[in-house]
Amino acid sequence: MNLASFIFAQPPPWLVRCSPLAVGEGMEPSYRHSWSLPPSLTVLFLIAALIVVAFLYWRERGSSGTVCRSTLIVLRMSLVSLVVLMLYGWMQQQHVTDLADIIVLIDDSASMSLRDQGDDEWQQQLQDQLQQLGFDESDRLSVAKAILLKDKAQLLSDLERRYHLKIFRMGRSLRTVDGLAGTLAESVRSIQAGEDSSRLGDAVRDVLDLQRGRPTAAMIVLTDGITTAGPSIGEVSKYSRRKGIPMHIVGIGNARSLRDVRISDLLVERVVFVDDLLQFDFKLSASGFDQKVIVVRLQQQGSKQVLAERQVKIEGDDQSQAVRLSYRPQEVGEFEFVVEAIAPMADIDLSNNRKSQEVRVTDESIRVLLVQEYPNYEFRALKNLLSRGLKRGGTVTGRAVELTTILQEADLPYVELDTTAESTFPVNREELYLYDVVIFGDVNRKLLSESALQNLSDYVTERGGGLVLIAGPRHLPRAYQETPLEKLFPAEIASMEVPPADQLLVESFPVKLGRMGLLSRHMQLAESTAENVQTWQQLPGLRWLLATSGLHSGARVLLEHPTEKGDDGKPLPVITLQFVGAGKVVFHATDETWRWLGGRSGDQSFDRYWLQTIRYLSRSKLLGKSREAELTASREEYRQGDAVQLRVRFFDDRLAPPLDDGVSVVVDREQGNRKKMVLHRETGERGIFVGTVSQLTEGKYRAWLATPTLEGEPPATTFRVLPPDQETTRKQMDEADLRLAAKISRGRFYSISEIEQLSAALPAGRQVRIQSQPPEPLWNSSLLAAGFLVLVTGEWLLRKRVGML
Repeated sequence: MNLASFIFAQPPPWLVRCSPLAVGEGMEPSYRHSWSLPPSLTVLFLIAALIVVAFLYWRERGSSGTVCRSTLIVLRMSLVSLVVLMLYGWMQQQHVTDLADIIVLIDDSASMSLRDQGDDEWQQQLQDQLQQLGFDESDRLSVAKAILLKDKAQLLSDLERRYHLKIFRMGRSLRTVDGLAGTLAESVRSIQAGEDSSRLGDAVRDVLDLQRGRPTAAMIVLTDGITTAGPSIGEVSKYSRRKGIPMHIVGIGNARSLRDVRISDLLVERVVFVDDLLQFDFKLSASGFDQKVIVVRLQQQGSKQVLAERQVKIEGDDQSQAVRLSYRPQEVGEFEFVVEAIAPMADIDLSNNRKSQEVRVTDESIRVLLVQEYPNYEFRALKNLLSRGLKRGGTVTGRAVELTTILQEADLPYVELDTTAESTFPVNREELYLYDVVIFGDVNRKLLSESALQNLSDYVTERGGGLVLIAGPRHLPRAYQETPLEKLFPAEIASMEVPPADQLLVESFPVKLGRMGLLSRHMQLAESTAENVQTWQQLPGLRWLLATSGLHSGARVLLEHPTEKGDDGKPLPVITLQFVGAGKVVFHATDETWRWLGGRSGDQSFDRYWLQTIRYLSRSKLLGKSREAELTASREEYRQGDAVQLRVRFFDDRLAPPLDDGVSVVVDREQGNRKKMVLHRETGERGIFVGTVSQLTEGKYRAWLATPTLEGEPPATTFRVLPPDQETTRKQMDEADLRLAAKISRGRFYSISEIEQLSAALPAGRQVRIQSQPPEPLWNSSLLAAGFLVLVTGEWLLRKRVGML
């Protein structure tokens, strides 16, 4: 920079010719002189003049001091310098220029629709500014628009004044904002976030290519840095540096995990009995919370009453955890239940905090046949329970259980007086098949015909009925060896040991839930798993137990002895469950569940166990109405990489295969490949099979039941697999990549709180001269003449004051 450029870098308005400028044009001055001598001689002359003037003033006589003489030297040298400046013959010339471009890139991908949480004071101020600008949402794109539009679009106005402003949107592709609305500010305000892909690096590269040959001062990028396809901004920053265009990047969003709670994959029974334990199983995940305890609630749609509530501790960000809420419906009807997660702080997305499911609650009567030889305590307790089991209406005709009893030792007057009693076991199959559940106790084999036993076996294996076998000291199971009922027992009858009849049993033992008992719904005496285990442990102990070992492979142990083991080294089973043919068989190795009536919970545990078991065994009564089976997926849409859970329910348990892996499903991709998968039986459920399939590519899918083969069209369901939703899966601002891009391109990264520094930090850029105006002389300006007169007058007055004239 020469001397004139330094002095006249910002010429006063009266020195600049006023002429109208087009948009994107500026005015740039230049200076020249007519002095032919080199600047070095001018400097030597001024140094020599300084020496002479200083020597003369210090030698001159007078009463002035050092300060006064130094001031006079400065005034005289200023006069000399001013004269030299005028002798140079300086001229000023104004040039109309094409302003340097400034590029503004606004990210309008779907991730910019996210709302960030913040507790800082500046974030609260930002929220206030958004409201003042009329933005209803506080999403990231609104924040970006507020940066440009606040204070009456001051930043936009400043950029338009200093540069040739170009604004682009970037998401799946690079697009201009021209034509979105009338003015530039209105166009910016009308930008919407919705691009399903973020190719940010490609957009930056495209802009740099468009600017080839154009002087560009800088690039302002407003983004969260989330790139879902192609290179990131940091990866193309070297290209920006080679082009000489620095990136000034404003990071929009939060760099830490955003607070979000998600509920997914809700599974629940669609039809249940009144007072059944209705279990809502779902997956819960959360991210961004310092406090990792989430409250989950169960409510009925439209009601504020909390039906069930639980606190769940989340171990890590985005890790799914299986959760179960339990509730016993007390009213009949169609209900929509809602499972909701209550976030401890503000949640970025409330739409995924809840799931709902419609459930039909019924109170249909269950027909139960109770058979026993003699009236032991077990028979009496069961008869008393099932005889008084009324429906919710409370009328005698509205019984929850329609009980029929057969007591082989009863005399004729007893049968005539007891309304539930029958004298003989059903003699034909049709009569037996009318019952939903048969409770078969210690029955005298000699009083039953072979055909009756065969009918009972067919009742289970073919009709799909529910059977409870209760061991006793006289007949069952030993008397039924080599009979049609033998295959219904969980082990070989010959291996079962009955306690000696003369043995005095004085010591009792508590029962312990087996692994399958913990997972079986009808074994839940309390709402939570911990409470259920505790309830079973606190029940009064049993004394009489049939020693059973060598269980069949399909037998599931629900209750077991806590310490005693059988010949196979496993704990002695107390209650077992097995699926035989189309039906279910529960075997009691004891006839002393009546002892539970004296527990801490009174009759509640005994009643609840037996009613739940009876309802479980008769569940096909609820579901076997019209269809044979259904195939469902846990959701209608999945993202690529998600596991798809498929569920087959046989409404008629007779149609369910006996093998636990006897169901297979074919998954067809529309115009694509086919995949076959095996489903496994759900614990404790005769007719429900579940399985998951993963690694499915994008597209539409149809799943259908391959085996077993059913009549008519096989059950089927459809679902869709969408591309990975990285726009909303990745929620944190990629601050590290944005800072790297700013550093490599020799620009700067700004947080929202530093945005006020942006305008001042932008480089001026190179302007291209497109027109020059006539030069104007500066050496003879009145300003210089006035300065000369002021200096001469000042020196004369000071010399006169100190007596040096």
